[in-house]
Amino acid sequence: MPMSSNAPFATGRRPRGPDRRLLIVLAFVAAGSCVAPLLGQEPNEPTGAQQPTVEQPAAPAPAEPGNAEDVPVPRPVSEQWKRFSQLPLWEDGFSEMCYYDATCELQGKRREFTRVHLMNREAMDERRWIKAAGNETYVLPVLKMVISEEAPTENYNYRFLTTAYLERPSLEPVKVCVSSQEWSGHSFKMLQWSRFQENQPSEWSLDLCSYSDIPDEGDRWWPHLSNVDAYESLYLFARAVIASGGESRRMRLLHSLRHNHAADSEPVSAILRIDGEPREIKVPPGRFNVRRVVLDWEGAETWFDVETAAPFRLVAYQASDIHAELRFVERRAYWDPEWKSGFHKPENAP
Repeated sequence: MPMSSNAPFATGRRPRGPDRRLLIVLAFVAAGSCVAPLLGQEPNEPTGAQQPTVEQPAAPAPAEPGNAEDVPVPRPVSEQWKRFSQLPLWEDGFSEMCYYDATCELQGKRREFTRVHLMNREAMDERRWIKAAGNETYVLPVLKMVISEEAPTENYNYRFLTTAYLERPSLEPVKVCVSSQEWSGHSFKMLQWSRFQENQPSEWSLDLCSYSDIPDEGDRWWPHLSNVDAYESLYLFARAVIASGGESRRMRLLHSLRHNHAADSEPVSAILRIDGEPREIKVPPGRFNVRRVVLDWEGAETWFDVETAAPFRLVAYQASDIHAELRFVERRAYWDPEWKSGFHKPENAP
């Protein structure tokens, strides 16, 4: 969706370096909040694969209706919600790699392709919001999720890459980037959050660029001081809902950034919750006991069938116009060229 020219936020280019930090501090002072630096710790070195032990989900209480203004600021984070990011398997030094048979609408037709989800722990330099080199003082432990996809059309392919970083163990958002490439051009969107303490309000901003001449596309920055979530974070949140035993998440949610043009900068009311009873479904890797997690909101149909046992993988889902079913799973160090995939041949990654 194109950007609204009447967005209620100030627009312009993002302040860089100390100027940006000063603006954030002034915003907190004006709101009467106390600001303190968040000092993260470097994650432990990998200790080898371990089997996670997590309580099985209990039947959740029904989600109460609400709207975006009902979301607490700051948003409390329960110990149950943290369970997913605290699973022992994230400490094994490998990446979880899930390959999905997917379809989506492109150029007026349903297209078939492989969608790859990768997830592993990472240490982020919280001053620059990039991967920590290992000797920084300000290190923030995060879960990193990457979704890579290439969908064919008659004359050329569409490529999308999504990267989301969520703080461990709270799963509060840190940064989400989405890029698209096709022969007509490319687009790039980056959401960033700045938060100095757990359970404190977050300042978020949206940067975007697009090749299109649609009004309001280009290099822009939207800052705002409140809690907001990215649609792309739902792939992790759905798993956390099941791992927590059924805790719902009420959100101010942005529409999906996965598009070859700009994105809608207006957050809307949304609730992510369990729907229905456990059931068994069959996909190529085998049979899984799952529970469905649905998104109540004004946007496109969105649901996730999540396995009921750790590591709570997505077995099937409908996310906007994307439908996907699990095809293959592996854990490996994909960055090591000597570690071959069990899904694709060398030099032939999807």
